[in-house]
Amino acid sequence: MNPLVKKVKIAHYGIPLILLLFTLASTVAAAAYIIYQFNISATVEEHPKVTFWKWSTSEKKNTFTYDVNIFPSIKTINENITHGIYCDDENSHTCSLRLNNVTNSGNIAKLNITIYNTTNTIFTKEWTSFSPLPETNWWPFTAAAHKKYAIQIEITASSGAVPSSSSIITIDMKVDNP
Repeated sequence: MNPLVKKVKIAHYGIPLILLLFTLASTVAAAAYIIYQFNISATVEEHPKVTFWKWSTSEKKNTFTYDVNIFPSIKTINENITHGIYCDDENSHTCSLRLNNVTNSGNIAKLNITIYNTTNTIFTKEWTSFSPLPETNWWPFTAAAHKKYAIQIEITASSGAVPSSSSIITIDMKVDNP
């Protein structure tokens, strides 16, 4: 006779020995674990080391909105828009941009963004395709210590751009080790 098939009497019930062993093993395994902990100390600062910089007020900003008029089949160039990028740190930081969203993308044929200062152009990227969004690629550049950079935007409207309609272009900026 197989010893694992033998019935064990518990109270007035007969339970196969294998079922009893499995039940006991499951109970023991389910109760065996350890807990580790780690702590995160989150210190609130007003702004990261790389921010947007509002030229007219010398304010650091975490976001901004810029309005521009565009015209069918015409490239509109805005140099040194209302905000730039400022690295307020002793060290350089790697930053990256990506195209997050374009509403009414049929209005836009081409978008070009350039980031520069008086001595260097540190980033130029052109987009002619607006799907799928958000982009999975991030386009890197380095913001040098204590430098301010202007942003130039070139938008070429499509020939089918509809007057009185609007497109909202959302750009994400990521800063490594902020």
